[in-house]
Amino acid sequence: MDYQPKVWQDYTNDYHELAPDVCLQPYIQSYWFSYVTSSSMPDRIIPDLCSDLIVKLNPELDVLQINVCGPSTHFFYSNSDQVTIYFGIRYYLGGMYPFFNQSFKGWKNQFFELGMVEKEMMVALRDKLSGKHSLSELVKSADQYFLECLNRLSAKTVSVPIRMFIKNQPNLLSYAENTTRSLLSERSLQRLFREETGLSPYEVFDILRFQHVYQELIKQPDISHLDLVEKYGFFDQAHYTRKLKKMTGLTPQAIRRHVGILQDKK
Repeated sequence: MDYQPKVWQDYTNDYHELAPDVCLQPYIQSYWFSYVTSSSMPDRIIPDLCSDLIVKLNPELDVLQINVCGPSTHFFYSNSDQVTIYFGIRYYLGGMYPFFNQSFKGWKNQFFELGMVEKEMMVALRDKLSGKHSLSELVKSADQYFLECLNRLSAKTVSVPIRMFIKNQPNLLSYAENTTRSLLSERSLQRLFREETGLSPYEVFDILRFQHVYQELIKQPDISHLDLVEKYGFFDQAHYTRKLKKMTGLTPQAIRRHVGILQDKK
């Protein structure tokens, strides 16, 4: 997929991403690891259109829990009151759907145990990941498990209208322009998106626009906010500010300061 999400980058962050097997890359954006202690600052999680399976591990790499984190439409914080290693499988928008026998309606902004919706998958994945002694072994086992799942899938692609909606977004200013390019009517597009992603097309548009702005600010902290307002079709600067605060909890000026400090540290 052409679109590559960016997570919130912090000053000190024990967070790392690894690429999955090439055959899984149309579905899985990355595997990620995060090491958290009771003294760690809460992690700021920003919308990126992805859904995650999150495996909670103790320092000995015993599997404690496997959770599903649906796509978010606003920022939130994540923390832990004990030493914890998180191993995440981050799926592209629509990439998780082929692996589940479930509708994704109602998964937006939700966090729940995998066993609540896919008990068989939870047991099989726990067995596959248990008894490992290194993070590289966990990644290798995850690759093996999801490649086996992929070989059993009847529908092996992310739906074309979802892929095209994301592909068209950088070249179009408005939501209306993007929906008129779709192969489906807007009503059918709404049904497809909610079924396979848990989000509406407009929510996807909104998050994509935010991600493009955020990634531009990472690359060019001194870029004019007014230029971004015009480039990405916000109504005005107040609209731009509201959207960025919803997605990050920060004003545009605070985001600029944050990414500027990160640039200075490189």
